[in-house]
Amino acid sequence: MARPLFSVLPDAPVVDWLFLDMNAYFASVEQQVRKELRGQPVAVVPIAAKHTCCIAVSYEAKAFGIKTGMSLEEAKALCPQIVLVEGRPKLYVEYHQRIIAAVENCVPVSNVISIDEMVCQLIGRERSLPNARTIALEVKAAIREVGDWLRCSVGLAPNRLLAKLASKMQKPDGLTVLLREELPASLYRLKPSDVPGIGTRMDLRLQKRGITTMEQLCSLSKEQMHSVWNGVQDRMWLWLHGANFAESDAALQRKSIGKQHVLAPKFRSKEKAYGVAIKLLHTAAANMRKLSMRARRISVSVYYWNKSDPPHSSGYTPWEDRASWEAHRAIPASCDTHTLQFYLGELWESCPSDVIPFSVSIWFYNLIPEAMHSLSLFEEAENRNSQASLVMDLLNKKYGVHTVYLGGMHNARDSAPTRIAFMSIPKLDEF
Repeated sequence: MARPLFSVLPDAPVVDWLFLDMNAYFASVEQQVRKELRGQPVAVVPIAAKHTCCIAVSYEAKAFGIKTGMSLEEAKALCPQIVLVEGRPKLYVEYHQRIIAAVENCVPVSNVISIDEMVCQLIGRERSLPNARTIALEVKAAIREVGDWLRCSVGLAPNRLLAKLASKMQKPDGLTVLLREELPASLYRLKPSDVPGIGTRMDLRLQKRGITTMEQLCSLSKEQMHSVWNGVQDRMWLWLHGANFAESDAALQRKSIGKQHVLAPKFRSKEKAYGVAIKLLHTAAANMRKLSMRARRISVSVYYWNKSDPPHSSGYTPWEDRASWEAHRAIPASCDTHTLQFYLGELWESCPSDVIPFSVSIWFYNLIPEAMHSLSLFEEAENRNSQASLVMDLLNKKYGVHTVYLGGMHNARDSAPTRIAFMSIPKLDEF
């Protein structure tokens, strides 16, 4: 790609990273494609069912207080006229690929973080703030060429974490700059929970130590922050103070892969949910093989209603009234579907039978690259199962997803269609 020629501005401040965050992405794509939805409060839901949640909402819906992840019952209580749209993952992936191509015409994309986020490293004269602003405005204009209803917020900063944080500070259609020279004071108007990497548990840990504001957090010495994070997050102090450094391959390596699915009403029994769990395992295992990884731990979990505590007459049961079951175990490093399904079957035996499941998830943890795997004493059986899985992958790639599968998922083969996970964007040929 031909790089733009920028002026030399020796006295201008510099930034090293551009972070792009698409605004209300799924809902905006629906409004882009269906013009009658524009200006309407829209909620994208995974399935057409009473017991589901909003996986994305338009800014018109956000004005009523509706948030991503909110239950459908809560959303309707806040906005009875909300328009529900069943999600179309393939459409969102198609637009995602078009958006990447548009951004690449302005600046190379260093890393795709998720379906609606990507980061670009600036080099040379691009780092000069006036030139970086020009690039950011070109990116925003390029995305509007993809779709006139699509908007993004852009953050410019000295490191990736601060660029991501900046992209969240002005929505929709924002452009925010965080300069090293203005840190950490420019962060004081935020809350610690706004910082990527500070989730609910970490925020509670900070509060217990009397740290409730960003000024208090940024005033900690490196040693004090080291203590708060139990010695594993020295990077946080450096990031908040503007340091720019590359993470090691170990820090960036994928550590888990999995799938989860809200069950349609006809699959809400232990037996039928197991078929869905097998299908999720098939998909996750195939994705793991594409990454040339093996798992050393498997986990399965189910959210459910107790029969003694059925859904409320309104058709909605608050999350705090729901229960869950999970089981996990260490396994020999595996990636073939047959072996992984065997371990799933063992774990599933302890799943309660007298409950009404409404969600199931499968996760593989402790991943290692294929190159690090050593064959076991049962090399022949392991090779046989691995080869069978690879043949299944080839046939499914050629003739369509789930053309060939193990019999356990037969009755659930039409369930759990391909979805978009936070850190896993499916290819178009996976639909």
